[in-house]
Order: sequence, then structure tokens, then C-alpha cells
Amino acid sequence: MLKKKFIFLSILCLLSGCGFTPIFNASNMNINIKNVNFNDNKINRNFAKSIKTFSNQKSDIIYNLNINSFTLKNVATKDTKGNPSIYNLKLKVNIILIDNNESKKIEKSFAENINFSNTDDKFKLKITENTLIDQMSQKILQDILKFLADIK
Repeated sequence: MLKKKFIFLSILCLLSGCGFTPIFNASNMNINIKNVNFNDNKINRNFAKSIKTFSNQKSDIIYNLNINSFTLKNVATKDTKGNPSIYNLKLKVNIILIDNNESKKIEKSFAENINFSNTDDKFKLKITENTLIDQMSQKILQDILKFLADIK
């Protein structure tokens, strides 16, 4: 028993000193996002809020950001009666970075795709769809932040 406690404490001490630093923080971002323009919907508001949070206010490289996102829900397969059995949900986000002098313009698109099964309960189907959109938007947000961190 004493040996197990010693091993646990040893591992805990080793892991606590491993130098963990968060991947996404403002100090890793080398640009300052001054203005964020977007069409007013929930997904765009979440992207704008998150990106503005990670913007480095001390940076000399200043950009304006335009965000446009949309979702597409298509029927992927139908059953023998012609009712949809599997849906395909796609989230696409287009961003445009324009530097402060408007001399440099960078455009990039991000997309996520997922299939999900149909249910008879439409309320449950809508909740599933909203959950999947939230998950896809978090993945795209990570991709956008990685892209913004690499801009020079």
C-alpha cells in the first residue's frame, strides 16, 4: 500500500513540473483584431467574441476581420418509404482579414461536415442538430485560431 502511494506521489510530482502552457492565449497571437464585422446570427457572434478575446492588443500588426458563416442540412439517405433516414449537416465559415492600411487582404474558408440519423421526435432532432453545430463551430474556431496565430 505504501509503495502505491509513493508511486502515485512520484508521478504527480513529475507531471506537475512538465511545463504545461495553454495553446490558445493572447500572447501566442501575433496580431491585433481591431474590428470584427459579421452578419448577426448566433454562430457569427460566438466566433467574433472568441476571436476578439484571443486578439493580442499589444501587437503592432492590426487587422479588421469579416466573418460569414452558414449551415446546410441535406438529406443523405432515404428509407424505402422515401422518408429521410440520415441527414448531412455542413457548417462553412469564410473569414476575410484586411490590414489597417487596406493593402493586404487574406481570405480563408473553413468547413466541417457530419452525418446524423433522423428520429421521429422532431424536438430531439433539433436538439441533436444544435449540439452538432456547436461541436463543429468549436472545431472550426480552433482551426481559425491556429490560422490567425500563424499569420505574420
